Amino acid sequence: MKFRPEIDGLRAFAVISAVIFHSFPGALPGGYIGVDVFFVISGYLITSILISDLQTEKFSFSEFFGRRVRRIFPSLIFVLAMTNIAAWFLLLPAEYLELGKHTAASAVFIQNFVFWSEAGYFDPAAETKLLLHLWSLAVEEQYYLLWPLALWLVWRKNASILKLMIGVAAFSFILNVAFVSGETEAVFFWPIGRFWELLVGALMAWMSIFRKAPLDAHRQKYDQFLAATLFRRLPSLAKAGTYNVFSFAGLILLFGGVLFLPEDIVYPGIWALIPVLGTAFVIAGGATALLSRAVLSNKLALWFGAVSYPLYLWHWPLLSYGNLANGDRASVQFRVSAVALSVFLAWFTYRFVENPFRFGGHKRLKIQALCLGLMLLGGFGWLNCKFDGLGFRFPESARYYTDTIDFKWWDHVQTNICHLQEPELLVHDDICVQGQGTEGYKVALWGDSHAASLFPGLLALSEQDHFSIFQLTHAACPSLFGVKGVYRKDCPENTEQVLREMLQIKPDLIILHSDWGYDDYHLTVTELGVVLVNTIERLKATFPEAKLLIIGPVPRWEVSPQRVSYRNVNRLLDGTASPMQPAIILNEQDAMIERIAADHALGFISAINELCDAQGKCLARVGDQKTDFIAIDYGHFSKAGAEYFVEHIAPTLRFYLK
Repeated sequence: MKFRPEIDGLRAFAVISAVIFHSFPGALPGGYIGVDVFFVISGYLITSILISDLQTEKFSFSEFFGRRVRRIFPSLIFVLAMTNIAAWFLLLPAEYLELGKHTAASAVFIQNFVFWSEAGYFDPAAETKLLLHLWSLAVEEQYYLLWPLALWLVWRKNASILKLMIGVAAFSFILNVAFVSGETEAVFFWPIGRFWELLVGALMAWMSIFRKAPLDAHRQKYDQFLAATLFRRLPSLAKAGTYNVFSFAGLILLFGGVLFLPEDIVYPGIWALIPVLGTAFVIAGGATALLSRAVLSNKLALWFGAVSYPLYLWHWPLLSYGNLANGDRASVQFRVSAVALSVFLAWFTYRFVENPFRFGGHKRLKIQALCLGLMLLGGFGWLNCKFDGLGFRFPESARYYTDTIDFKWWDHVQTNICHLQEPELLVHDDICVQGQGTEGYKVALWGDSHAASLFPGLLALSEQDHFSIFQLTHAACPSLFGVKGVYRKDCPENTEQVLREMLQIKPDLIILHSDWGYDDYHLTVTELGVVLVNTIERLKATFPEAKLLIIGPVPRWEVSPQRVSYRNVNRLLDGTASPMQPAIILNEQDAMIERIAADHALGFISAINELCDAQGKCLARVGDQKTDFIAIDYGHFSKAGAEYFVEHIAPTLRFYLK
C-alpha cells in the first residue's frame, strides 16, 4: 500500500508517549494511551493489506504470516536474547525463573494471558517485570491470527465485511465498558477487551477502500462549506478543509489524552475512546492536512516512527533493570541514561537486525531461521522455569543469598481462611480463633496482609502466655474505617464486617497493624492521621472496656532483604553479609502514629525502633538458615521474622495482656 507519512508520525507519537510515561509518569500522566494508538494503526494497516490482496486474488496465508514473521520476529528475538543474557548475570534465581516463564510465553505470544493470571496484590511490582510490555504485542499477534481467517471466510462467502467488523467491535467494546471496573485486569490484558480498538482501524481501512468515492463527494461539499465559513480568512487551510478539521480534532484528542488523562483511572473502559478516535481522525485527515505535515510528517517524527517497534521493545527492559536493582523507581540519572540507550539500540536494531531480515532475498530461509530462533528462546525459558531459575550460575558461597526460598507464607497466614485474599470472601472462618480457645484473654488482630504476617509470631506467643488470638485480616484493606484501597475497592465493607465479628468476640485487646506507608491507600501522612483518629474514636466508643495497641510501620526493603543482602555481600569474597542492611524507614508515619496513640492513651510499639539502628540499617535476617530472612518481600514478615519480632516485643505485649 502507499506510504502514509502521518502514520509513521503516529507511531512516533505512540512510542514516545509510552517511553516518557514509563520513564517519567508525572511528566506525561496519560502516556499509556500510546499502546491504543498502536492498536488502531495495526488494525488499519493489516486490514488494508488483507483487503487489497483479497481483491487482487493474491491473498495467501503463508505469504501473510511470512511477512509478519520477517517484520516482528527479528527485533523481538534480539531483544529477548539480550535481555536473558544480561539477566544471567544480574537476576537472582526467583527473578530469572519469572523471566524464563515470560520468555517462553513471549515466544508463543500468550504473555498477555500470563500477566493476567499473575495480576494480584502479591504479584511482583509491574516495574520489575522485564517483559511486561510485550502483552500488547501478544494482543496484536492474536489479532493477526484470527482476523485474516475471519476476513477470508467472509470474502469467500461474499458476506458483509462491514457487518462482521461492526458486530465484533461492538461486542468487544460493550464487554470492555461493562466489565472494566470489576474485572480490570481481564479487560486490560484479554484480546476480547481490546479487539474493538484494532477494528476501529479496520473500519477506517474498509471505508477508504469501499466508500472512497462517496466520501470524497461529501468531503468536497464540506470543503466548500468550511472555505466559506471557518476558513474564510485562511485560504491555505480551506484547500483541504475537511482533512484539516479531522487532523486537528485527532491531534487535540491525542495530545489532550497524554497530557490530562490521570494515571490512576480505571482503563481502558470508555476512556480508551480518546486515543482510539484521535488516531482514527488523524488517519481520516490523511497526509495533506497542515498539522499532519507539520507535527507528524517531519523528519524527526518519521525517524522515530521507523524505529518505533524496536524502541518499544528496548525501553522497558532497560528501565526495569534499574527498578529491580533499586527496589523502587530508578534514579532520574539512570532513567535518562536508559532512555538514551534504548534510542541508540532501537536504531541499531532497526538498521542491522530488522531490515536485513525484513528485506532482500532468501525469504523462506529467513522465515525458517527466525521461527527456529524464537522456538529456541522459548525452550530456554521453559528450561529456566523447570530448573528453578538456574541457580548454579552463582558460586556456592553466594547460594545463601541467591537461592529461591519457599517461605510457605500463604500457609502460615492462613490465606482465604483467616487472611481473606479474594474479593468475594468477607467472613472469617471459625478456625480463626486460635490459641487457648474462646476462654480467657482474647486478642483480635486486625489489618491487612502486613497484620496477617504478624500472626505466626502472635500464635507462638499465645501458646506461651495462654490467650486466644483472633485473626481478622483482609488483603489490601487497612485497619481503618472508610478507606478504599487501590487494589481492593471493598475495604469499607470489609472493615464493617470485621467490626461485626469483633462485637461477637468482645476482645480484651485489639491490635491494629497495616501498611502504614499508604501505598495501598493513597493517603498522605496528614490524611492517614485523620482517618486513624476517627478509627480510634469509633473503636473506643464501641469497645469501651477493650485495650487498643497500634504497631507502627515496618522497614521497607528494596525488593526483599534477601536481594539487599546479596547486593551488599562485599562482592561475595567471604560469603557473608551483616544481618543489618540499609532499608527505607517510614519515620514520619511512625512518629505521627506514636503521637496519636499518646494523645488517645493507647499502646504503641515502634517496629522501626525494634528492628533498625540510627544509621538507617535494619535487621535483614534473624538466623543462619535460608528461611531466616526477616521478610518475604519489601515488607511482609516471614514466619521466622514474625516470631523473632513478637518475641522481642513480648515484654511490652504482656503489659497489655494483663
